[in-house]
Amino acid sequence: MTAMVTLKQIEAVHWVEKLGSFHAAAERLNTTQSTISKRIQEIEACLGFSVFDRASKTAQPTLRGRELLGDFARMLDLRHGIMRQAGDDRAFSGQFRLGVTEMVALTWLSPLIRSITETFPEARLTARVDLTRNLVRDLAACRLDLALCPSVALEEAADFPSRRLGALESAWMCAPSVAARFEGVLSAKDLAELPLLTFAEGSLLHGSMTRALAERGVVPRHTITCNSMIALAELAENGIGVSYLPRDYFQVHAGDRLTVLTTNVPIPPLEYAAIYRDDFIDRSVAELARRVCDFSHPRK
Repeated sequence: MTAMVTLKQIEAVHWVEKLGSFHAAAERLNTTQSTISKRIQEIEACLGFSVFDRASKTAQPTLRGRELLGDFARMLDLRHGIMRQAGDDRAFSGQFRLGVTEMVALTWLSPLIRSITETFPEARLTARVDLTRNLVRDLAACRLDLALCPSVALEEAADFPSRRLGALESAWMCAPSVAARFEGVLSAKDLAELPLLTFAEGSLLHGSMTRALAERGVVPRHTITCNSMIALAELAENGIGVSYLPRDYFQVHAGDRLTVLTTNVPIPPLEYAAIYRDDFIDRSVAELARRVCDFSHPRK
């Protein structure tokens, strides 16, 4: 009797091709590399041809193997749809790698992880906090499955599906003692007279701040950069300078230790998106992120 192709074999092919290696596919599926190799060998024996090119340094599908990838993905999506209708999301027991910015981590990462673990209780979840540029780079390199970051990153990740989440509103802030030096609406020149406390160079917030001042012909006299939003707020609270910080979060977090300045240097809100690899769990987590996205309060 001829052996039949199984969904586990199809799943192995799908993830080896998606992630680029047998090792990464094994991690995703919570199994061993030897098990993945065995499943690939079994499906190749059933089909009568090689699915992957053994001469390639990376896991590259053969021409005939590539013809099957779309059908395999649809079969896995169909299986997931059936399991969803049956109310059984425990079918996914592999690894899911999530990347977020610091502001997501400080505000709504906890409710998101709670939602993910409730929806996919058998999933092995890892979460990493990093700069947007690093998250997009690792998504492209198959080191992440989904990134939650400003949507301007889509310029570098145009090939990935995405889902809009919400906007992060920020404001110029400083200690009350610093704000007391000024009256009325602060100009770009006023801001530039103070030490500018800014997020790491290359970050979107750093670019937004410096660009807003440059458009008004102003260059800050003194800039202090830091890769931690919390540390920037602490510096501002202690009268070191002025910073452009997420408004709602730090008004709650810092209370009366920070004052929101009225300026004529507005900066547009930062739109956020979920950018992901196109798989059923990625799409599901992106939808969960859309539901819980809320930058307005510190995590509890």
